[in-house]
Amino acid sequence: MKRWLDLTGKLENGMWNYGKPFPEISIDQVADVATDGYEGHAFRLHSLAGTYLETANHLFADRERLGDVSLDRLMTRAWVAQLPDKKPFEPITAEELERAAGTSLAPGDALLIATGWDAYWNRPGYTESSPYFDSDAMDWIIDRDVSLLGMDITSIEDPRKPGGEMTLLMRYYAKDRLMVAPLVRLREAGKGPWTITVLPLNVPNACAAPCRAILFEN
Repeated sequence: MKRWLDLTGKLENGMWNYGKPFPEISIDQVADVATDGYEGHAFRLHSLAGTYLETANHLFADRERLGDVSLDRLMTRAWVAQLPDKKPFEPITAEELERAAGTSLAPGDALLIATGWDAYWNRPGYTESSPYFDSDAMDWIIDRDVSLLGMDITSIEDPRKPGGEMTLLMRYYAKDRLMVAPLVRLREAGKGPWTITVLPLNVPNACAAPCRAILFEN
C-alpha cells in the first residue's frame, strides 16, 4: 500500500489569523441531536484561513482565480526541501534551496519547503515573526519554473516590512503559479518525490480558499 501524508493544518476556534481585514475564524455548533434531532455547525472563514491554496489574483485583479485553475494543475510531482529549523525572522536563502533540492526539480514540479516552523502553529508570534524568503531565494524558485510553491511558514515577505509590501510575491505571481501554505508535517516527508494533491473549496471567483493538501508516494 502506498504511503500518504496529510499536510493540512486544523481549522478551529481561537486559531492563528492574519488580522484585519480578515475576520476571526469561528466554528460554532448551531444544532445538536438532543435538541434538534441532528447536528450542525456554522463556519466563519476567509480566503486565507488555515492551510489555503492561492492564485495570482490575490495581487493582480485581472489574473486567474480558483475557477480558472484546471484540475490537472492541482496534482503534480513534488519535492521537499528540508532546511534547517528556522528561527523567528530568519530568511530562507538560495544557497539552502540549492543544497536541499537543486538536483531534483524539473520545470513544472511543485516545491515544498520545510523549516520546522509548523511547530509554532497557534503559538504567539506564529504569523508576526515568521521566517521568510530573501530576494535571491525567490529568484531561485522562479528560475526553476516551480508551478506550485508550498511551505510551512506564513509569509513570503519579511513580516517586518512596512505597509504590507509584497514585492517578492508579485515577482512569483508574474506568471500564473500557485501557492499552498502554511503546511504542517513536512518534516515527515523526507525529500520525495511525491505526488501532491491540493483541493480548495469550490469558490470559483475567489483568489484563494482553504484546502486539503495531501502527499502520495509515487
